Amino acid sequence: MTQRLPRVPPARPSDTAPLWRSEIGQLDSLMGSAPAPRPAPARRPPPRKGWLLKGLGLVGVALVSGLVWLVVMSKGDTETPPTTTSTAPTGEFSFARAPQAPEPVLDSSCAPHAYGKAKEYFTTTPCQQLSRSLYTVSAGGKQVLVSVVVVKMADDKAATELKKFLDGDNTGNIYDLSREGVAKVPGGPDWVAHGEYASTLKGRELVIVESDFYGAAKSADRDRKLLDRISNDALRLAS
Repeated sequence: MTQRLPRVPPARPSDTAPLWRSEIGQLDSLMGSAPAPRPAPARRPPPRKGWLLKGLGLVGVALVSGLVWLVVMSKGDTETPPTTTSTAPTGEFSFARAPQAPEPVLDSSCAPHAYGKAKEYFTTTPCQQLSRSLYTVSAGGKQVLVSVVVVKMADDKAATELKKFLDGDNTGNIYDLSREGVAKVPGGPDWVAHGEYASTLKGRELVIVESDFYGAAKSADRDRKLLDRISNDALRLAS
């Protein structure tokens, strides 16, 4: 007996037919024309702490520099100009340095600046240093020019002998700055040596003071008691 197998219907072309090349090409073109996805934007790294610290440091330097500038400028604005008033101990009169000689004039020898017998004295017994200054003072309603000379000798004994010599009569002395022309004072006296004289010892230094009124000549009448007080008071200017 023969067994019949069921009949399978034949496959339809649409069910198993492969894709033709034209259809595959259309599929590839459709897939290629699709836009590519955009890349995500890169994230900026956060600022480093080192740069932040450097920035703060520069700001601090600028602030400190500004404060220093303000302090310096404020000091410069309030600074007062120096005066020529003497800083010597106080006394009876108020002396001020003559504008023509704002500082003492120093020399290493005395003989070239001396006259009379004093020139010969210093030639044989030289001094160690010579300091000369000029001061002005108002007294008795008049202006007075004051010469302060400091002679430094080799020792105390030599200074004592020099004082004894110069305190005598007709011995000559050391020129004051005005008389010698080093600091000529307009309207000053003809020569302070025509006024009054005073001297004192300070160790090996001999201080010599001479003073006279402005405009005074050798033969002019003058208040010698007042000049004597001025000369003795001016001895402290050499301290």
